[in-house]
Amino acid sequence: MDNKRRIGDLLHAHNLRKTPIRTEMLEMFMDHDFALSANNVITKMMGRYNRVTIYRALNSFEEHGILHRASEDGHGIKYAMCGPHCPDQLHLDKHAHFVCDECHHTYCLEEVKVPNVELSNEFSVRHANYNLSGICKKCKT
Repeated sequence: MDNKRRIGDLLHAHNLRKTPIRTEMLEMFMDHDFALSANNVITKMMGRYNRVTIYRALNSFEEHGILHRASEDGHGIKYAMCGPHCPDQLHLDKHAHFVCDECHHTYCLEEVKVPNVELSNEFSVRHANYNLSGICKKCKT
């Protein structure tokens, strides 16, 4: 299936209208095998959309289970595509992420699940982050 159709189906499944910014942003994420920072997205879209509109689209995608926060570091928050089973406001794809020390790209490691941590009732976890770091295969060569 081509990306245009996948994007239309994805937006429809999450009850979001298909707009030019949403389509362009999702194409950008689908074209990369690593997470993109908000700054990456802003740099690529700034001439056509303002900063506020871009952040609103990112937040909307996160709230609707289309994107998840893959990592956060000195380069900002990095977002990656969610798996097909994330409903609105609940991210079910709890997996590890790999951050390359050389290129600073963040990769989703779907096969490495975040360990289940038991906490007392005094705490309520909203987000778990499980990052590994080292050198990615592209930088190793």
